[in-house]
Parts: sequence; C-alpha cells; structure tokens
Amino acid sequence: MFQVIGVFLLLTGTIGYSICFCQDMRSRLRCLYEMKRMYELFYSQVSYCLAAFPEACITVKDHLEEPFAGLLQHIYEETEKNTGKPFPQIWEEQIELAFSQFPLKKEDKILLTEFSRSFGYADQELQKQAIDNQMSALLSRIEKIEKHMAEREKMAMSFGVMGGLLLVILLL
Repeated sequence: MFQVIGVFLLLTGTIGYSICFCQDMRSRLRCLYEMKRMYELFYSQVSYCLAAFPEACITVKDHLEEPFAGLLQHIYEETEKNTGKPFPQIWEEQIELAFSQFPLKKEDKILLTEFSRSFGYADQELQKQAIDNQMSALLSRIEKIEKHMAEREKMAMSFGVMGGLLLVILLL
C-alpha cells in the first residue's frame, strides 16, 4: 500500500517539476513579448509625441504589466530626484535592482540594459534607429525561443515521466 502511494507521489513530483519547467519557459516568452511592447511604446513616444525618455517612462508604464510598469515608475522617480546621473545610468541601475522580479535569463538582461544606449542620442532619428536595432535583436531572440519551445516542452515532459519511472524501478 505504501509502495503504491510512494510510486504515485514520486511520479507526481517528477511530472510536476517538468510542468513547472515548461511554465517557466512560457513566462519568459510572455515577458519578452511585454518587453517588445515596451519598445514599441517607447518608439511611438519618441517619434510621434516627441517625448523625452523620463516623461515617456511615465506614459508608457500605464500600458504595461508588472514588473515593467514598476520598473518604469522607479526609473521616473529616480530621474525626478535630480541626482545628476545620466538617464542611461539610472536605467541600468534600476534594472540591476529589479531584475530578480523578471522571469528572464542573463542574456535577456543584456537586451534590456542595452536599450539604454538609444537614450544617448539627441537626434530623434538616431533614437528611433537605435530602438529599431534593439527591437530587431529582441525579435530574433523571440523567434529563436518560439522555434525550439515545442521541442523543449516535449523533451522536458518526457524526461519528467521517464525519470520518475526510472526512480520507481530503482527504488523498488
């Protein structure tokens, strides 16, 4: 009786871990899509509204989900303190502080911090071009993840089931 319960719990645990792994991959992809949306909103603020980036942060944050909305709010508040730091430095510091809230990997963090490079230009066309460059890099990352997502989910679920069965066989 206890062996059957143990087998059931072991299989449930390994399959549950696989499901959590798949959910983490999906949440990363959703976060990258939200980052893409943020880039698009910044692009529209720069090109059509002619807004400076600190003011664009407060406008864009209203259209984003957490943790991006909170990040932009903190960035705006930090710029309002007038500490003399340049805006790209504030952007990167706030990302360092808030990155643990994002379901992203370290290579995604680079995309998010490099976005501050588009702030350094006074010319509107150069800003738009820099945002376009960041957007294309992000889109290629999203495309790569989507391409391999189904394979990785199948593999994770297979390893979860097979690993659980192997443990059951070894322990019995």
